[in-house]
Amino acid sequence: MTKRDIILEAIIQEYLNSKEPIGSSELQKCMDIEISPSTIRIYLNRLSKEGSLVQLHVSSGRVPTNEALIEYWVDRLNPKKTLEIESIEKFENSANEYGIFCIAQKRSEEFLKEVIEVNGRFIILTFDTKEVVLKYSEQVSRFLSNLVGSHMRELKSISAQVGLYELYDKLDQILSYEPLVNVGESHLYEIAKEHEDRSFIENILNYEFSFDLKEGIYFDGFVPHGCLAIKQLAIVEDEDASLFCFGEIDSDFESFLKGEIK
Repeated sequence: MTKRDIILEAIIQEYLNSKEPIGSSELQKCMDIEISPSTIRIYLNRLSKEGSLVQLHVSSGRVPTNEALIEYWVDRLNPKKTLEIESIEKFENSANEYGIFCIAQKRSEEFLKEVIEVNGRFIILTFDTKEVVLKYSEQVSRFLSNLVGSHMRELKSISAQVGLYELYDKLDQILSYEPLVNVGESHLYEIAKEHEDRSFIENILNYEFSFDLKEGIYFDGFVPHGCLAIKQLAIVEDEDASLFCFGEIDSDFESFLKGEIK
């Protein structure tokens, strides 16, 4: 890492910890290597001109910009890693400490395997471990036969779009189970109030929406400006799960996901 990168990383980490503007003297005290305050000031000015830092007041220190935090999190977070959550209680306490909303749901791998007609009276849909019985309709049978291989959640969405409400209700009943983890809704509402954006919050509270996301880190455009969301796989007390976390971009996601307590 260059001296510029070391200083920027140090100021971001200190800001995530304190949420206070950082000056050259304070930064020198928390760095692992010896760099003089005058040299730090030169780099702080350079980083400000680059758009990585901003000085909120003339006499105050500097804070990282949204762009700098995006770059930092892309480098530091690994959404492809499966997170192991050994204690739900400890995880939820940590989420509240860091001001982060999280929901973890069991992963469902139910795919439509076969469509069986029974004596012109019933249609049986067989999935990996489930079966759904519908009233017979030749048109419905042909339609569903073309969807063999579809995921149960995808089929539920399609059934709502085409008006197969009997199928929708039965799939909804199968898929409507309580999340393994659901913590931090109050943080959602605080963010919604601050950003004057309730639409995204309402989508999040429709718990199924996160299943459609790929594992990754999400910033501006998908979430409100100044926020971050991460989707990754998890093991929650030995259950395979899909984990979605959301909060302000200056929340310390790395320490939270490592299980570090403030």
